[in-house]
Amino acid sequence: MENKSFYLFAGVNGVGKTTLFNAMNGNVKKSFRINSDEIVREIGKWNSEIDQVKAAKIAVGLRNECMEKGNSFNEETTLTGKTILKLIDKAREKNYKLHLFYVGVGSPDISKERIKKRVADGGHHIPNEVVDKRYEESLKNFEKILEKFDNVVVYDNSVRFRTLLRIIDKKVIKISDDLPEWMENTIN
Repeated sequence: MENKSFYLFAGVNGVGKTTLFNAMNGNVKKSFRINSDEIVREIGKWNSEIDQVKAAKIAVGLRNECMEKGNSFNEETTLTGKTILKLIDKAREKNYKLHLFYVGVGSPDISKERIKKRVADGGHHIPNEVVDKRYEESLKNFEKILEKFDNVVVYDNSVRFRTLLRIIDKKVIKISDDLPEWMENTIN
């Protein structure tokens, strides 16, 4: 199949990955959506480790099926852990066009406040210490994977979505004159 794409929405918990996906249109929206958060909501409860493991296994199965069939798909990730890094490499090996939408914020505290609001609205909780750890790890992995993607859009969503960097076909098309500290430190 020609033009198969993998769209990755990445960033620590609470930065607005789902909000960004929901604002998308075109081929991104036509691709098959794999989101463990949405799967666990369909099959069980967020506070159940068993349901979370089931959702993760379902997500892996869906991802493998998409890759076997050569179907375009999209996924959200905190970009922590080794599994997502292996997935990126596997998609490259299978000749997927790789699209990264990375969302960052100025501090883990911004994410924690948004998670509190999400919980108040009936969404799932992530412990503060997990957010702190993932914040740093996500930025480190972002730096490692950036060059693997064909197309990249990086947003700062500390206050509202603001485009910082746009790469199309591995060429920098736009870079903001006003980069936040987290971005400067990451792409240094």
